[in-house]
Amino acid sequence: MEEKELGIQLINSVLEFASKMNELERDIVEKDEKNPEKDHFKEYKDKYLPIFHKYCTDKKRAYGGKADSYGTPTHYDGIEKAIDQKVVFKTKNRAEVYFKTNNDFDAEYLFVVLRKNETWKVDNVKYKWFGSDKWKPKIL
Repeated sequence: MEEKELGIQLINSVLEFASKMNELERDIVEKDEKNPEKDHFKEYKDKYLPIFHKYCTDKKRAYGGKADSYGTPTHYDGIEKAIDQKVVFKTKNRAEVYFKTNNDFDAEYLFVVLRKNETWKVDNVKYKWFGSDKWKPKIL
């Protein structure tokens, strides 16, 4: 597969992951608002884990991968309407997928994706807000 075609595939895959996570958060928050007496956390966790395992590497994580919290704004707020996106291949098995948003935070997201057994998955993500120069780790 050509690098350009692979880059498009990686952008689409990461965007699909982040969008599904955002959609799940929005759905659970809406259920919380409609029925605040009910604890929706188990439903969130049950739906979160299959998405996470499909799109993310299986490395051992001290934090993340556990469906610990949800809310608004969503975890990857604004990514569905990113105003810029690109891929930089660092090695044949590592790439960085970048998104710049136009949300309230001017958020930028940098997903590190790794290839293992011919499958690319998200390994970690960083973010910065309000045009900051410094990337901060974001818990997956």
